[in-house]
Amino acid sequence: MLGGAAVAVPTAFAAEPAVRLAQAAQAPANPAPVGALSAPDRSLMTLAAGAGLYEVEVSKLAAAKAVSSEVKDYALMLAKHHGESNKALRQLAARKSVPLVAEIPADKKARIEALQGLSGEGFDRAYVDRVGIQDHEADIRLFENMARDASDPDLRAFAEKTLPVLRTHLDAAKTMASNRRPAQTPASQ
Repeated sequence: MLGGAAVAVPTAFAAEPAVRLAQAAQAPANPAPVGALSAPDRSLMTLAAGAGLYEVEVSKLAAAKAVSSEVKDYALMLAKHHGESNKALRQLAARKSVPLVAEIPADKKARIEALQGLSGEGFDRAYVDRVGIQDHEADIRLFENMARDASDPDLRAFAEKTLPVLRTHLDAAKTMASNRRPAQTPASQ
């Protein structure tokens, strides 16, 4: 357990992002013709696909390796939500004739390998800090850029519908991290 404080992952919390991701995957009335996406839009999709593959894989590792039930539950939730997001992105990419990466990017594989070498509470802390906080902050920046800068309206809509899910993941990780840190005493402030 991280610092002894429990973090509940409400059932409604797990269901609502799935609805948003399913809506993001719905086909537009007029699908874009082949090659219609700009190079920057294709790049954003590729980055999002690589990040999504990583999030699922590292979260499966955490679900198996974490010692805290809160971290295990969080990891299972991330694997589920990012898996749904990956599916929605693949569907969008197929409609736009954009090939997506099928493997986790090398830099993210290295992050998984680093986590594999940890165990116990050290693993839990590292997973929450690196994946829950650092990686989700990076994901949010990527999806904010996509929502703001993508020229394709379907890609912007996908990003806009995914952002609240990512922010919820980040907030949950920050809560777990703060619960494991010792409370500040007036003398230490």
